[in-house]
Amino acid sequence: MTSEEIIKMAFELGNAVAQSEEIEGLKASQARVTQDHIAYDLIMSYQDAKSKMENKLQDGLSIGQAEQANLKNLEQELKSNSIINELMAAQEKFDNLMQAVYFAMNQALSGGCSSGCDSCGGSCNM
Repeated sequence: MTSEEIIKMAFELGNAVAQSEEIEGLKASQARVTQDHIAYDLIMSYQDAKSKMENKLQDGLSIGQAEQANLKNLEQELKSNSIINELMAAQEKFDNLMQAVYFAMNQALSGGCSSGCDSCGGSCNM
């Protein structure tokens, strides 16, 4: 098989993933988050607080209890927001799809599953 054929197949795989239920669900959830100001602001606040804490840690500075409490409160608010939970579930479904794709590719590269799907649990459905 030529490099061009492999690249063409990779492009076809990318198109298939782009048309999957998982990516459609992820895009829809992302759109809902950006349309909901509370959810969007909550994510931005959390990312900002977490980034500031990480920067302090990298600079060797200590993190105050108020900063830690603020981050924990933001985490709790994230967990209790249904729109954000929907986004996290959609992201997990997409991540699982991509892990399955990588697993199948690795199995093909390593010659795995040569004794049938029972040898790897049948997750690649080959």
